[in-house]
Amino acid sequence: MSLGPFLRSPITDLTASIVNYQQYDKCGELEMASIDCLEAYGTIRGAEKCADILSDFKECATMHVQMKRFQAMRLERHRQGLLGDRKSSEYYAKPPRIDAY
Repeated sequence: MSLGPFLRSPITDLTASIVNYQQYDKCGELEMASIDCLEAYGTIRGAEKCADILSDFKECATMHVQMKRFQAMRLERHRQGLLGDRKSSEYYAKPPRIDAY
């Protein structure tokens, strides 16, 4: 896993911080924790020392596991509907009333 640029130049130093998650509330703290950990251990040793923080940040950024869970629940709902275990009106929960908020 390479976390640094292959060829380092002033251009890569200037453009390194263009893409980040600091403006988002969801992944900003995880990104900062992973960067702090990598800064403490370095990129090579930090890949194994900070593996848990890096995997949490990767999941936060890509939502891969969350989307797999969502798709599995959706397929199970549709499978139950096709087998007749669930009525078509029971696929999803009823929305709250309009004045509930």
